[in-house]
Amino acid sequence: MPLSKIQTDILRLLAAHRDPESYVGGSTPLNRELPRYSTDIDVFHDREERVADAAEQDSAVLRENGYTLEWLRREPGLRTVRARRDAESTRLEWVADADYRFFPAIRDDLFGYILHPLDIATNKVAAAYGRREPRDAVDLVSIHETILPLGAVIWAAAGKALGFTPEGIIAEIRRTARYTLDDFQDIQSDPPLDPTATMIRLREILVEAEAFVVRMPTDKVGLLFLQDGVIVQPDPDRLDAYQTHGGVRRGHWPTSIDITAAMLERYNKRN
Repeated sequence: MPLSKIQTDILRLLAAHRDPESYVGGSTPLNRELPRYSTDIDVFHDREERVADAAEQDSAVLRENGYTLEWLRREPGLRTVRARRDAESTRLEWVADADYRFFPAIRDDLFGYILHPLDIATNKVAAAYGRREPRDAVDLVSIHETILPLGAVIWAAAGKALGFTPEGIIAEIRRTARYTLDDFQDIQSDPPLDPTATMIRLREILVEAEAFVVRMPTDKVGLLFLQDGVIVQPDPDRLDAYQTHGGVRRGHWPTSIDITAAMLERYNKRN
């Protein structure tokens, strides 16, 4: 993502405050090398009691470094502020997040710690069927094209969504993703976004995802699949050829140290 200057400056300033239980998630790390700008920075926490402390500590650092802060929300488990300096502004949100995920948070030079891209991707799927935001359609296309085919992401995301099947998730995304040109007007992108092309591509991807999930056995719902240390969308006819990986509280790495090292190496090269 082409991060704005104020977002980059804030992320670098607060990186030292991030840790495996206070990490950046959402669209900002997901799209940092992609066209869409994010309007905010989301800092997730495994424990609700950490939210208020993190917000106060981060906001104190921002004030000391010349930022003007406008508090928008102060609730249990949620703090939101608009930070301004010079002519720029951005929102920061500190929030409690469910700690069930596939991988631990990852150390990152710019962000401090971030949620693993696969967990960001599955969270984005949950957002896309739980609300009506055109930016989610843009992000789902980006996930499919840069991280993992959307069918495999939806298959894994169903493990976090009690009562939802992969087919049900696809149906909800289709129902929700009905947007007009006006809905896309507030999405900033460089180069500019083509809403029509985005929605055509999303519909194509959902058809591909549905074709994948209907061939998968239901006893494998909620799992990721790895081949030679790479997370892939598996061939449903050859599932024995893959290592499976499920979610747990606070995430975990594959049992093979070599696979874990290979995954981290690929991530570091990408960023």
